Amino acid sequence: SGIINGCTNFMLTAMDRDQKSYDEALAEASDLGYAEADPTLDVGGFDARSKLRILMRLAYGVEVDEDEIDCRGITELTKVDFEYAKMLGGTIKLLGVAERVADDKIAAFVSPCYVTADDPLFAVVGATNAVEVLSKNLVSSTYIGQGAGRFPTANSCINDIVALAKGDSTALPFNPLSKDEFVNDYESTFFLRIQYNDKVGITRQCGEVCEKHGVSIHSILQNPITSRQDAAFAIITEKVSLKAIKSVCDDLKELDWCKDDVFYMPVLREDWMR
Repeated sequence: SGIINGCTNFMLTAMDRDQKSYDEALAEASDLGYAEADPTLDVGGFDARSKLRILMRLAYGVEVDEDEIDCRGITELTKVDFEYAKMLGGTIKLLGVAERVADDKIAAFVSPCYVTADDPLFAVVGATNAVEVLSKNLVSSTYIGQGAGRFPTANSCINDIVALAKGDSTALPFNPLSKDEFVNDYESTFFLRIQYNDKVGITRQCGEVCEKHGVSIHSILQNPITSRQDAAFAIITEKVSLKAIKSVCDDLKELDWCKDDVFYMPVLREDWMR
């Protein structure tokens, strides 16, 4: 798992630490040269997805069409999400994650994720990238460095140009293709943010929808309502499949009190409630 897009990590740091809006954070990233003129590849998560595909080939020997990888960027995030993340004691990072979910199956996704304050990725701020590799022998290894900006980008490009001019050759970086299968589903604890028009019975209906899809609720969070126009509460689930969460979100959206699409994001670690 890792932070593999410097622009979005810079923006999320500004939204969390400096309490800036999405638009304010994007404008600052553009002014500093971290965001492209068209930032869609960054904020939509697509740049991170392209990098995750390469990392999957390196780590697992799996060749995947990147369009098959579930990808969600940061455009749906609001200040409310960071308020609830702080209430839980953590923050939000845009992560690319690939993991072995069975002996011969690999799952992967790009998404905003809730990260606890004691997580190694929590302290990675600004336009910095960090990739954590988990293995049986090394347990956890984290590789960190600048991930956006004119000088880091120019440095990498010039290094490649000089290597080509010198005729340098290196061993092929990829392992042979494996027989592992990519599956576009995974299990996690999930955070749901629901915007609503206040009425009696909302909590009951949420419970009924979750029960219908086999989703157990861990907790419900609600800040004091300061504006009925953007009132929102959050649900934290127990560990469930992405497929089940998408079904819950679809059903909640159809209820008459639900004002917009339900935002969801995974919680990075299973032991997040330490």
